[in-house]
Amino acid sequence: MRVLTAEKFFTSLFAAFAVFVIWQSYRYGIFSSTITGPGFFPAIAGAIMLVSVGTSLVSKKRTSEGKASDDPEAGTPVEPASRVELFRAGLLVGFTALFIVFAPYVGMIALTPFYVFACFLALVPDFRPARLGIGVFTAIFFTVLAWAVFDWALGVPMPRGLF
Repeated sequence: MRVLTAEKFFTSLFAAFAVFVIWQSYRYGIFSSTITGPGFFPAIAGAIMLVSVGTSLVSKKRTSEGKASDDPEAGTPVEPASRVELFRAGLLVGFTALFIVFAPYVGMIALTPFYVFACFLALVPDFRPARLGIGVFTAIFFTVLAWAVFDWALGVPMPRGLF
């Protein structure tokens, strides 16, 4: 599958935006004496955007139509993406909005496993017991990992809420 000029153009614009975010984060300060500075998380977001841009520009795309047609919900080069993909993206945005709204009240630690599990099911709605077990393990592991990174590594207080 070849990359179109418009895709390269918009990906380049996204890369320029990522560089701008990183540049602005340095102006705010990335580290302070006790905890991370206000520019720390924008710098991380900008770096993730640059990695994403590099991956999309450099990576090899699947050329076989057989591989692309294995997923019945995925769009093919001839057929546009289905509404299922838009619905999934809408679910992820909705879950993220609910997480942001309720985190100060409920608490990040209590809400994160439910958020991760809901996103897990929204991306690949597979309700087999083995797959649900992987989702539960992923949600718990990510919650513990996020808590350890914020609390131990960065020293950033997390919204406590009720829990």
